[in-house]
Amino acid sequence: MKTDLEKFIELYKSFGIDLKAHKIDDHQEIIMGSSEYYPKLISSSDKFDGYFGFYSDVYFDLNGKFIKQGFYE
Repeated sequence: MKTDLEKFIELYKSFGIDLKAHKIDDHQEIIMGSSEYYPKLISSSDKFDGYFGFYSDVYFDLNGKFIKQGFYE
């Protein structure tokens, strides 16, 4: 059975968007958008729209289970 993380990445891949998950402390995180705070960690795409500096991060536990999603400026 696929994890929430695997399903999330596959969903965006089906739209032509490659996401990168990163292990950060006690969780895995995908950061999407454009942010000067996370230039090496962010997954960006010309299919994302919005103001520079706005981003969303999606948290999964170490087993790939969805925890939460945040939206930030």
